[in-house]
Amino acid sequence: MQIFIGNLSTMATARHLADLFLPFGSVSASKIIRDDKTGISKGFGFIEMDIRCGKVAIQKLNCLLFMNSYMEVCEV
Repeated sequence: MQIFIGNLSTMATARHLADLFLPFGSVSASKIIRDDKTGISKGFGFIEMDIRCGKVAIQKLNCLLFMNSYMEVCEV
């Protein structure tokens, strides 16, 4: 399943995201979307993981304060 993570701190990396979701199950992909010209994070990203684990992660992580920002976490 693909999971959208919004309202991310610009300091967050794909590794930070993967580490955050790892306690819920195996993460097959983690990506932060960045501006093509500046390389600065656009404040959102995606995680791919098993659907059962992903649903639990969404429940637990939506609205969580992470790196000084309350994340929006939902299924794509």
